[in-house]
Amino acid sequence: MRVDTDGIVLRALLLGPRYIAKRIAIGRTRFLSAEQHERLQLRSLRKILMHSIRNVSFYREIPTACIADIFDDPKKVLRDFPIIDKQTIRKRLDDFLTGPPYRRLRATSGGSTGTPFVFYMDRFITRQVEKAFIFDQWSRVGYRFGDAIFNLRGRTPPTGRFLHHDRLFNIHFASSFNLTAQSVGDYVNAINQLRPRFLHGYPSTMYQLAALMESSGRRLSFQPRAVFCGSEKLFPYQRAKIESVFDCRAYHWYGHSECLALGGACEHSDTLHFYPQYGFTELLPSGVTDERGRELFEIVATGFNNPVMPLIRYRTGDYAVPSASQACRCGRNYLLIDEVVGRQQEFIVDAKDSLISATSLIFGQHYAAFAGLESIKLHQKRPGEIDVILVKGEGFREDLLRDMETRMWELVGDRMIMRFLFAEKTEKTAIGKARLVDQELDVSAYLGR
Repeated sequence: MRVDTDGIVLRALLLGPRYIAKRIAIGRTRFLSAEQHERLQLRSLRKILMHSIRNVSFYREIPTACIADIFDDPKKVLRDFPIIDKQTIRKRLDDFLTGPPYRRLRATSGGSTGTPFVFYMDRFITRQVEKAFIFDQWSRVGYRFGDAIFNLRGRTPPTGRFLHHDRLFNIHFASSFNLTAQSVGDYVNAINQLRPRFLHGYPSTMYQLAALMESSGRRLSFQPRAVFCGSEKLFPYQRAKIESVFDCRAYHWYGHSECLALGGACEHSDTLHFYPQYGFTELLPSGVTDERGRELFEIVATGFNNPVMPLIRYRTGDYAVPSASQACRCGRNYLLIDEVVGRQQEFIVDAKDSLISATSLIFGQHYAAFAGLESIKLHQKRPGEIDVILVKGEGFREDLLRDMETRMWELVGDRMIMRFLFAEKTEKTAIGKARLVDQELDVSAYLGR
């Protein structure tokens, strides 16, 4: 098969010089020694700390005595910075911003704690650099920028169309909301006609597609190179089903909208390799163990790629299980994580006993109302009915909530009765997690219907 190198180069040029420079830099540094990585990481940490103290109101409160030590020991100075979280940022958003307003690109995050919030990224740097790292990860299973991808996430095509084609990235988007036992044949036919090199979706939606295909006896007429599974935890039972039905590897990674820490599987292992070039990741003891007796470490991260709103020692809300061995035969001397305990994907059951990904319905939409909500939870007792339980926060606006309600109704149509309710707070687990769905139905009984 001929490789369209001209198309690859053109797409790279359209993403801009920041993307190109970062792809080159990652390629040059991926197999450095641990000592070399530490030196480069400390250089980046030094730079972002100095930038923050000099230009960001919130960080100007750091004792001036610390500044002199940044060049000698930036890791020591970092420990003098306060650990921040979404609440901190909400209360003092303007104090975290720097640079001219035209550089600020508004973004929203749901995150694994069930607490949505608004932040800003650098319009000319953050996303371009993010793409460089994501595509570098994907290249471990053969991806080249411009390869055709069939995407099944929260994005929906225009009304009346089954697919939407993003020509720059060569991604064909289909709706994850319309995937049912009755429509699965349309999805399989579309994929077979496109013959994309990769499939991409939430683990929940890719598992749902695989389960529906298996139960209906449908198969693809070709073998994709891999299935990309991101934005949710990929469970072993999901991996087994996806890899069995699609006859290829399910490739997964960990990241979050705030772009502070990123780690993905490699060519040889499903262990998450955290990029030292991307940010500085701290693993803080939590005093909590999982069901297998492994200690969970809180992920606190400092990003290198968002100068308009640098976040130093940000509490991600996720917890990690570090690998016992910090060596991998791929040769990358990166921080290795066996598992991240974060947002655990869940489904809701519609009136026709079909499943809808809750992540697609809520956090995949990036509603403007997130700016004024402390948390969101879906509670389901009966098929086709859910309670959307909201906790108001500062900046709550009725008009934005009405817009969110309208968009949710448009997505699910007559498949769901939704009741929007308010509460003072939502319950969380011992490590601060808030399940997106409080599900009283046995979802496994509906898979394959």
